[in-house]
Amino acid sequence: MFSDVVILCGGLGKRLKGVTGGAQKVLAKIDGKPFISVLIDYIASQGGKRFILCTGHDAQGVVKSLKGAHPGLTIVFSKEDEPLGTGGAIKKGARLVKSKQFIAMNGDCFCMIDYKQLLAYHLKQQAKATLAVTKLDDTHDYGTIEIDTKKRITAFKEKQSGLESALVNTGTYCFNKDVFSWVETEEKFSLEYDFFPYLVEQGFYAFEVENKFIDIGTPERYAWAKEHLKGLSR
Repeated sequence: MFSDVVILCGGLGKRLKGVTGGAQKVLAKIDGKPFISVLIDYIASQGGKRFILCTGHDAQGVVKSLKGAHPGLTIVFSKEDEPLGTGGAIKKGARLVKSKQFIAMNGDCFCMIDYKQLLAYHLKQQAKATLAVTKLDDTHDYGTIEIDTKKRITAFKEKQSGLESALVNTGTYCFNKDVFSWVETEEKFSLEYDFFPYLVEQGFYAFEVENKFIDIGTPERYAWAKEHLKGLSR
């Protein structure tokens, strides 16, 4: 059975404001279709049925855009009354999860991932959390990830220049439903900086994928996504 999917859709998207006009960045169009719909359809094509969208900025825009857009799928919303950070938003959304494990992701990122394989890998490793990673040749815009020979995550590194290639976070995760009980957190916290470091050596694994990782967080990356994701929007 495909796990529930929690998607972050609440960021301010300041760098993309010139393109979106201040609307939620996950609504930026790919071939006439909101990016979030392209993402949902891609996951649904693999068997995803139930989606929990963590909304904040322009929550009404997200709800309006998705109303009736995906017949046959269940889409529920977890609204932040104030920004909770990536971790706080997913933790709140996880309260609506019905499956034993769930997939979580950034709503402004896309990577061709076999989600069933990700879940199967997570279960095989008996992991508490699994992070989908990919190797980039140019990592100056991203923090990097170190793993051991058993694919366990051993360290997170800040952005560094001069690296020829390294593993980076694709913004896609598989969690056990009770993962947030393992680390005490504030209501507002960052998944990447306040949570993940405490999971190192605590059953935290990397799932490597070969496909290119895309995020639409800047006008340049959004332009690239518009060109290369056309086929997925139909």
